[in-house]
Amino acid sequence: MSDTLLILIGLWVLLAAVWLAFYPLFGGAAESVPAAVAHRRELEIEKARLVEEIHELQLDYATGKLSDEDHAVLEARLKSRAVEVMQQLEATAGRSSG
Repeated sequence: MSDTLLILIGLWVLLAAVWLAFYPLFGGAAESVPAAVAHRRELEIEKARLVEEIHELQLDYATGKLSDEDHAVLEARLKSRAVEVMQQLEATAGRSSG
């Protein structure tokens, strides 16, 4: 009896996850979000990803997984993109407050 109950609960969780994944594609909540807000969210997500990548890069360098040259190139690339994203975030903040 408990195995059947676990299977049913698992199916409900799976159905809920599928529904949540596809709901925005078929006219769900995504339509009500203005494009500027959606763009800002994407930028914030990218900024968080870049910060995490920079942190991981520092860890890899500290543990000797990267050479000085590789570290310098990768760090410059990631930090350059992070600066671009932060500038875009500042620009979107300026537009929304003005």
